[in-house]
Amino acid sequence: MKWISARFGWLRTAAVISVSGMVLALLSCGLAEEGDGAGARASSPWPGGSWAPAEVAYDSKLDSQLPVEMSDGVILKVDVSYPTDPVTGQRARGPFPVLLTQTPYLNTQSTAGDYFVQRGYLFVTAYVRGTTTSGGKFSFFSKRDARDGAELVTWAATRLQNSNGKVGLTGGSYAGINQMYTVAEAGAHSPIQAIAPYCMGAEFYREAYFAGGIPTQTLNFQRVIGSSMGGNTAPIGAALVDEINSGGPRAYDGAFWQERTPGNLAQKIVDAGVPALLWSSNGDIYAQSSLELYSYFQNASRRLPVFGPMPEDQKATGRYQVIMSQGGHCENQDQRITLEWFDTWLKGARTGIESTTTPLHAHEMVSDRWLNTSAYPVVPSYTRYYLTANRALSPTVPDATGNDNVAWARPAANSTLQYDSPAFENGGTLAGPISASFYASSTTSNLELIATVQLIGANGSVTPVSSGTVLGSLAANDPSRSWSDAHGVPVRPYGKYTAPDPVPAGAIKKYDFAISPRFAHIPVGSKLRLTVTTQTPTANCSPLLGVDPCFPTAPEASSLAGATETIYYGPATSSSLNLPLLKADCWQSTENPNPQVPYWNASSAAGARTPCQK
Repeated sequence: MKWISARFGWLRTAAVISVSGMVLALLSCGLAEEGDGAGARASSPWPGGSWAPAEVAYDSKLDSQLPVEMSDGVILKVDVSYPTDPVTGQRARGPFPVLLTQTPYLNTQSTAGDYFVQRGYLFVTAYVRGTTTSGGKFSFFSKRDARDGAELVTWAATRLQNSNGKVGLTGGSYAGINQMYTVAEAGAHSPIQAIAPYCMGAEFYREAYFAGGIPTQTLNFQRVIGSSMGGNTAPIGAALVDEINSGGPRAYDGAFWQERTPGNLAQKIVDAGVPALLWSSNGDIYAQSSLELYSYFQNASRRLPVFGPMPEDQKATGRYQVIMSQGGHCENQDQRITLEWFDTWLKGARTGIESTTTPLHAHEMVSDRWLNTSAYPVVPSYTRYYLTANRALSPTVPDATGNDNVAWARPAANSTLQYDSPAFENGGTLAGPISASFYASSTTSNLELIATVQLIGANGSVTPVSSGTVLGSLAANDPSRSWSDAHGVPVRPYGKYTAPDPVPAGAIKKYDFAISPRFAHIPVGSKLRLTVTTQTPTANCSPLLGVDPCFPTAPEASSLAGATETIYYGPATSSSLNLPLLKADCWQSTENPNPQVPYWNASSAAGARTPCQK
């Protein structure tokens, strides 16, 4: 089927306030877009040509550790930062809209929302059940947590002093994810007017916690959750780790993870009438599923199949936007544009941010350009580069049949394969999801293959682009959720991961698996390199967060031990890297001298049906 066009629009400028780290990702920023209506001015860095951040009008004060009783009698603690008169120091008259963030972290800064408070908002920092100083039992995004969120919204709208009854939800990471559950629980006609969930995405199992079914570095977080969150979180985190390590039920995408898959709630968010501004980054643990969540929102808003790719002719709405910047988890976000988002929906400001027809805003690696488009995935037809003899990648199917062997071991000479493409004489652009299709076998009942894509400059420089993993026993994909292009080339394989299915030793099977999406410039004379390994280096598995396959469960490790794996190529076994490849000049944008600072100009790009593919 045909489902994608490269549709480009207006590009804008904004500065960045960096908010680093996993814990303090409570205030993030979005990207403002130029509206396409009359009065848009190219000289303005703000949508509509009229909005600018308000000057500071208030001072702020903090009421700490206020008790709020939930319907089951549990007391949650909240901090409330409120506007005060800068002359008298007294509470400002109001009323004001409320921004609510729900955090589980011990070192949360309760004054982090003062940027908004000084511009006419109340800011509530609520502490999640069973963490920090709040009562109750921690349950990691359970139905009870969702109910807590909805009840906190009602409290903020109806009982909080000086509240005008309108509520926005904000925050990143944990405080971004729980916004989805809160809106879904609150339903339509609630006080929630808009949300800004940042550094989060549609998936827990398939991206943050597991890579191809193998636990990632993010499992480390559960090992130290007690020191990060306090309360009664430590034994709950330890129990999750132990169960996953042993290959228990939560090592697979069963009821536990399904209940905690934010993307499953996309239609409920849209049906509730709540706009959402997403923000992620190339290095985030939600780099893939934040873009997928954007497409789910867009589809849900048009009553299309929610989990499919956006159709080629689909008109996008500015009510649901995503920004993909540079950096790691919860980095490089801008409070000013978050303010613009909430001024639009909570204060009725005519900012124009909602009028964009290109609500997907991506930072292009290498070029440091910001690019705007609407449909996701972006590329209508994927380009296959085939594995061939002499460890090369070729745009044509090889005539000769052959194979390469690789041992299941830490990266070394016998456990690493490398394939290089020809140089791109005219350059190019990668835009969106990447995938791999390998014909492979193993000498044991399982295999593990890690595909890493790198950009090799004409001067020999190496730029990591992306990677993806397949585990033979969990390699089955769900056809109803997987994406392919018009020619059947895999675009976004969607694994089932419901139960292990051993691979017969020596059996040659085709494995289609996802590689995390990227927007990356390919300079003239550069080439792409595909590196295939079988294990992640031990030293790379120590961070608290990451998306590499680090910790095979005990059953997986047993079935992989001693394996020699073989990748096949040739006319009947055409192993390939599947690329969202565009010409180098498809995007019209301005070079950005600082890769961490969004830089957008107002020049319109080429249009919906530009021949962007070679």
